[in-house]
Amino acid sequence: MRRLNKLTLLSAAAIALVSTPVLAQSPLADANEDGQVTKAEFSAESLAKFQSADLNSDGYLDEAEQAALRQNRRDAHLSRKFDELDVNGDGSVTEAEMKTVREARREKHMERRKERREEWKSRIDTDRDGEVSDVEKEAAKEAWFEKREERMEKMKARMIEKMDTNSDGTVSDAEKQAARDTYKARKGDRKGKWGRNGKRGHQAKIDANDDGLISQAEYTARADALFARMDANEDGVLTQGEGKHRKGKRHKGPDRD
Repeated sequence: MRRLNKLTLLSAAAIALVSTPVLAQSPLADANEDGQVTKAEFSAESLAKFQSADLNSDGYLDEAEQAALRQNRRDAHLSRKFDELDVNGDGSVTEAEMKTVREARREKHMERRKERREEWKSRIDTDRDGEVSDVEKEAAKEAWFEKREERMEKMKARMIEKMDTNSDGTVSDAEKQAARDTYKARKGDRKGKWGRNGKRGHQAKIDANDDGLISQAEYTARADALFARMDANEDGVLTQGEGKHRKGKRHKGPDRD
């Protein structure tokens, strides 16, 4: 039976792991261990991470400090993943343990799939008889397409309003060309930001003034924006799983088997 120890597994995973942004996506900030993360806890954890990475305590993270922070985060992430696999906690992972974890994840996925199925049935079962008839399916499909048409009309209206610079109610060829030129310019600017000064996209976003350094204010501002995106119900608290489903609804199709 093959057995992988922690050092071997983490080293192999580190080689394959794609580089992560400087800012953590989900800081382990539940200080009072009540199963939820408040804005204050999230901010405190973010500040602590910045201060621990700011080795010379100058209030900025230079390139070396940013690289060290990314590496520490990768190591911590891989260590947590290993601990999940190491079911008996003996410092090594067997094939049986990996199989156990895979089966547990598969079971959890199937449970969630079943829950979504029940949610879908409850939503379109208008007569509440516990079954979804062909008529109800067709009604749900029509309602979905109507909403999609409404969204598309609103998008079209916003686009016309944005392109119609002289506000005459129509979009001339000149206005269309101006909109295309603006789009190309912005697209080129975004493309440049992914590689400016050799930095990755998320790192470039944190470094708002593009000076090659990340200040405490820039790091904190990015953390605040991240919390706002993760706080799906906008109650100022992150609960388990909430960060995985960030704000913004996905417009799924009408049919579900």
